[in-house]
Amino acid sequence: MKNGWNNIHLPRITRGGKMKRFLLVILYVIIFQPVFAQPDSIKVWNKWCSKADTPLLYNTANNVLQIICRTIPASELIIKSLDNALKIGKPEIKGDTISLMAMPYPKSGKRMRLSISLKKNAKPLKIINFYADDLPPPVARLGNIIIDKPTRKDILNQTMLRVAFPNSFYSYPYRVKEYTFKARIGGKDISIPVKGPFISKEIGDLLAIAAEGTFIEFVAIKATCPECSPRTIESLKIWIK
Repeated sequence: MKNGWNNIHLPRITRGGKMKRFLLVILYVIIFQPVFAQPDSIKVWNKWCSKADTPLLYNTANNVLQIICRTIPASELIIKSLDNALKIGKPEIKGDTISLMAMPYPKSGKRMRLSISLKKNAKPLKIINFYADDLPPPVARLGNIIIDKPTRKDILNQTMLRVAFPNSFYSYPYRVKEYTFKARIGGKDISIPVKGPFISKEIGDLLAIAAEGTFIEFVAIKATCPECSPRTIESLKIWIK
């Protein structure tokens, strides 16, 4: 066995050798024992932040912290807030991952530190300094289009309306529940209510024949998320280039 006990060549000891052998074995264990729970072996991230290595929490938003340590079982760790500006919920363990709710309270102070320590001796393993950011209002987007004058080709390549938080890493899964498509195409005013986020075939056929410069609008957009009530999103206005 490589690098194991079979490769240890202890000196041949006769009289009085038991104590020396014992000391050599203890020395081996001290030198070659694995180094557990180094700070960089503990990973902490906000589940709803699209940039996983950013210690960011969102004011008045859903923040779920997830913690994983490859070298220590999750049940042997203690998670604690060190500051009044950071409130956390009860940790839940699933497999090797700890999950807990977190909420920043900037008015209670500037520091928002989360401590991770060993349960058996309270030895601190890692302290994460979080910071808070305001959440911009959600907006509707047609697929991945972020401009208001896309080409017909780009428009026809999109399949659904989605919800985004501009200039933010917030990625909580909001979903469009319903909307109404409006446009004036071929001299006729069009108004088509749709359930769900997808662009219907009827709308797709109209977009395929709409002239350049046609103004289209998605109004009465309702969006929802797993733990929130439906909310109205500002209308999306697009000109076909």
